[in-house]
Amino acid sequence: MLTKAEHLESGIAACLPGTPCDVLVLDQGGLATDQGDASLVTEAWPEPWSHAHARQDASGSQRVWWVSSPAQTSTGWPKAFPVWLAQAAGAQAMLILARAPQTEKGPRHLTDVLDLTQRSPLIGLGPSSRGPLFPDRTGVLSPELAQRVQALIQSTPAIAADATSDPGSGPWDLVLPGISAPLAAAAHVSLPTVALALRDPAEANQPYPWKQIIQALLHVPTAL
Repeated sequence: MLTKAEHLESGIAACLPGTPCDVLVLDQGGLATDQGDASLVTEAWPEPWSHAHARQDASGSQRVWWVSSPAQTSTGWPKAFPVWLAQAAGAQAMLILARAPQTEKGPRHLTDVLDLTQRSPLIGLGPSSRGPLFPDRTGVLSPELAQRVQALIQSTPAIAADATSDPGSGPWDLVLPGISAPLAAAAHVSLPTVALALRDPAEANQPYPWKQIIQALLHVPTAL
């Protein structure tokens, strides 16, 4: 009988696409559904990801996976499967996008996350060659990468005009469901991550500078 870690490994082996991944964008707020120039095949991914909206930048030097989180939730390691798969495909960083509540102004980046769900995707995983069962999560939300991304966003006039005077400063108490699971998987495989809470740009003709954001994420620190 296969262990959960062995099920994860067999799932990764079966689902690795032909194209590599440099950055995984896990879009939990429907903020970047128009990104990507080719479909990313997800039929073999475990539920509920098999029908997820997923695209990739398959041309050019930057290999980016744009994966939207499905409305349906799951338990166990499948909950964060795209994180493990992207890391196995070579991802250097992950960007989590969440939709900020209307009461919040401007883009904010997370500096810490409290997991109150008690449903970590690492529970019951057991020994894994990917990483430790109880990983250190303190360095996963990379402040260096977050500052680079925040600076780029603030340099976009239509977005900066809608921002607070001190963007990204904490502590703050946004409730963003679904953030803790991918962060647990990222910690498991030491994948530097930036988590942003965004609203739609103040002006539709001046979208978020996605290309520049991805470039900033590719300047990844050598170690967490």
